[in-house]
Amino acid sequence: MVDIVIDPGHGGSRNVGGSDANHASGPSGLLEKTATLDVAKRVAKALEAAGHNAVLTRTTDENLGLAARAKVAERLKAPVFVSVHFNGFDGVTQGTETFCHTTHFPKSAVLCKAVQAATVTATGLRDRNRGGVKTLDLGVLNPNSHDAATACVLLEVSFMDVPDEDRRLQTAAYKDKVAAGIAAGIGAYVATLSVGRESVPARQLQDGFEALLPSRPEVAAGQEAPRRRRTAAPKKKVAGKTERVERA
Repeated sequence: MVDIVIDPGHGGSRNVGGSDANHASGPSGLLEKTATLDVAKRVAKALEAAGHNAVLTRTTDENLGLAARAKVAERLKAPVFVSVHFNGFDGVTQGTETFCHTTHFPKSAVLCKAVQAATVTATGLRDRNRGGVKTLDLGVLNPNSHDAATACVLLEVSFMDVPDEDRRLQTAAYKDKVAAGIAAGIGAYVATLSVGRESVPARQLQDGFEALLPSRPEVAAGQEAPRRRRTAAPKKKVAGKTERVERA
């Protein structure tokens, strides 16, 4: 059994310790903080069913500071920390993306690819990581707040401000599918670990989890990939400050 920390992004009604109460929202009024908690609980359930000990950083509509969220994993010395979020931009741009910290540990890059691949397979949305690893200076992933053995990533499941995605997020079946995908990615990563023994080299981890993951579509059937924009990349409010996010 492995301790796995799932962090539902945002929460509450006020900003706390670099964590905004909410960021994105759907046309229906669905808030990111609500969607993240819902999906995170489903991920935890799927992980528990697989025999792991899933710990949520929050279980109610409350906000925690970024360092406090990371501290949950640090106290447990959990090998995995995944912060779950949803994106929002122009109501058209769509896709899934997963981030490591800019000074990420090698294991975080491996977890990033595993979670990204499995979530893309589950959602059928575009892989905005393009098979690689994205990095941002995100407070919740700051290595100073995590144990050295913890692989930590932040997942942006989808752009919830796109109308059809907003509608899908109203259904339990889709949320279960998303959660199962996230859990599968985490499980694929954990399956390659030698827990309690000598750590496995990152290259070996990479080879191991890729064999466990299903093939992943670049774009869902019937969905057109967003066109490349020539304008400067838009900015996203992350970790209490404005970060520039890569846009395809």
